[in-house]
This record gives sequence, C-alpha cells and structure tokens, in this order.
Amino acid sequence: MDRSERAHGFLAGRVGVVEVYNRMMWTVAVVIVAAFAVTVALLTANVPSTQSGNQLGTQSATQAANRPASSYGNDISWPQCPAAQGGYGLPLPAASAQFVVIGLTKGLPFTENPCLTSQAGWAKDHQVPAQAYAMAAFPTPKQLSAYRSQGPWPASTKAGQLSNAGYAEAMAATASLKRVGFKPAMVWIDVEPHIVQPWPAKGTASQQENRSVLEGMMRGLHDAGYPYGVYSFTSSWRAITGSWQLPAVPVWATAGQTDQPADAAALCNKASFSGGPVKLAQRYDATRDYDIDC
Repeated sequence: MDRSERAHGFLAGRVGVVEVYNRMMWTVAVVIVAAFAVTVALLTANVPSTQSGNQLGTQSATQAANRPASSYGNDISWPQCPAAQGGYGLPLPAASAQFVVIGLTKGLPFTENPCLTSQAGWAKDHQVPAQAYAMAAFPTPKQLSAYRSQGPWPASTKAGQLSNAGYAEAMAATASLKRVGFKPAMVWIDVEPHIVQPWPAKGTASQQENRSVLEGMMRGLHDAGYPYGVYSFTSSWRAITGSWQLPAVPVWATAGQTDQPADAAALCNKASFSGGPVKLAQRYDATRDYDIDC
C-alpha cells in the first residue's frame, strides 16, 4: 500500500508600518510576531520527516509481501457429469485451477457421485491438490432402522441412534474414497437444506437431533483418518443446528451466487456461522463454483 505524505506550507507576511505613533503599538506588533513564530515552531515539530514516512511505507510494503498468496480453485461433483450419467454436463475446472474440491455423494448420503473416479483422475492427471465433500442429511426411517445400533454410541437413546446413523453416512463416504483410491487432504461435511430428505425443523429438540447426526458424521471421518470441516451458510446453519458453535472445526463459507470474487474473499476475514476458522470461501455462477483458500 502506498503511503502519501502531507506537505505543510506556511505563509509569512510582512508587517509594514508607515508611521509609528507610539512605543505601545510597536510592542503589540512584536508580541504578535513572536507568538506566530512559536506556533510555527510547534507545528513543524509535529510533522513527520520524509525519511520517517518512507520507513513506514517500506514496513507496510514488507508486511504485505510476507502475507501468503491465496490459491484459487473450483468445486465439482455430479452436475459436472455428462447427461448420460445423470449430470448437467457442466465444465470441469479450467487449466488455471490451483486446487479442486470433489463431491463424493450425489445430493444425499449413501449415494455416490457417478463421476467420482474420472474426477479424482482429473485431479491426479493435472497434479492439482484435491479435497472432498459429502452431503449430510437426517436419516430416513429405513436408514435409522438399519444403522441405529451400528456405531460407537449406545443405541439406548435417540441421540445415540442418530449419531450412529451419522457415523454410517461418513463410513459410506469413506468407502467411496477407498474404492477409487482417492485420498483428499480434507473432507467437508455439506450442511444445507434438502427437499427430498429434509432436516427436521420443529424447534430446539429437532436442532439437537440434527446435531447428533452431524456429530456422528464428524466422528466417522475422524475415525477413518480424515481431517474434516463444515460447509454451510448462516441461515441454513441456524435453522438446522440452532447456530451450533464449533470453534475448533474449520469452515468452508459461501457468498452465494455472485460474479464478484471480492465477495468470497471477504468471508476469509469475517466471523463464520459456527465460530470456526474460515479456511475456504466459495462463490458461484450458472457455470462454475469458484473457491479461494483463506
């Protein structure tokens, strides 16, 4: 950042006296001039020198240069699949992408992105660092019945059953990773509303149950050896979890649909929906999802 210096100028006026009528008038004039001189001296003492200004500017430039540069990438999933595979045929990342986040699921847990193999292969072929994300959802009655006792929590409580179901969601996602030999540096848990399999929204009790599912999913990823974080946005996180605060869990935040990269970049310096540190920020348009690491 450039630093401008302020230049101070002072006007000096001449006091001319045509005729002096008495010594008193001379005395008044001398006092006025002396007071003016003192004022100038005091103001000048408070003006920083050019050398000091240059040093401050150099320090600011050095600090800016030492900040790590951000990387830019895209997130992709089943919408990038061809129509024949159930996708929309949206484009894969451009050659300039510095990283990619690949979806493991097809909209809901216990499903798989039909292009996971080819998309993980694209990242490997292009030597682009890759992360992953998996959708979370409240279990259906059939899923809860199947998985309520298959996990690390006692099935004697509803909370334990839901956490075990969330654990199973994580196990399904990691099974997909193992099948294709994909080892992402991070797996994000995508927490957002669903039309087909909605999260309960009946107040505090429902939000607590939703937390139990997400707690199970986080533990499942941890037990499988994957670092994890959460993706959401403020209104969604509030409605689903009651603004659950997880200060130690990384956040992938979204600016929504916008063509302004600065909208996403600004999220890196804002408080997140869950209180966790923002590590990725997203924006999207009709063609691609764009991401920046924070």
